[in-house]
Amino acid sequence: MKRESGFTLVEMIVAMTILGTMLMLLYQGLAFALRSWDASDVNGRMTMDRRIGENFLRREVSELFPMRWKDPAVVKFAFEGDARHMRFVSARPAGISQGGLSLVSLEVQEDAKDRRLRNLVMLRAMPDEDQKDFRPLDKAEPSILIANVDEVAFSYFGSENDFAEPRWLDDWTFTSRVPAMVRVRVKTSGGALPEMVMKVVLGEEAGCLENSFQRQCRPRQQ
Repeated sequence: MKRESGFTLVEMIVAMTILGTMLMLLYQGLAFALRSWDASDVNGRMTMDRRIGENFLRREVSELFPMRWKDPAVVKFAFEGDARHMRFVSARPAGISQGGLSLVSLEVQEDAKDRRLRNLVMLRAMPDEDQKDFRPLDKAEPSILIANVDEVAFSYFGSENDFAEPRWLDDWTFTSRVPAMVRVRVKTSGGALPEMVMKVVLGEEAGCLENSFQRQCRPRQQ
């Protein structure tokens, strides 16, 4: 009697087992590739966002304007800086429809959606004609420059007067001068970012007009 050709039950089970194993390996490979793609996409977006924030920060500090507060009793530049924050006046207006100068603050704040995260933010406000402090910034809305930071440290290069040797300082206490350079160091969960050193382009004389009677510097009008 002639035996019919075909597969036995054992052969079918073995073939199905091999096919299942191959499909599982293929699925795992595809899942790994998709996860890698998503991770690289997220990292790429994060890197791009940080570079945009860094470039914006460099541009903002480079346009620092040495304005003096409108207080005739004291000669004091509108500049405050320590290791954790910096406040100054920018030559860029506070809004598209607004002209003149703007008050700017750079500081670290908690994320509005997740209190566990912190961001390097910028606040902008428009000063009035008799501005004597940075009080308008207290009501300004923050804009994120660099998200999810662990630590941000500011330092300032300059000297107290023309005869002292300039040096890097963590706190700028010379109210009658502005620093020549600003350095920003940022640390994230992924490590330290390249430090940014920015030169203050405008000199102190740009923020005042000479008084022809007293031969002294007086505040420039906005």
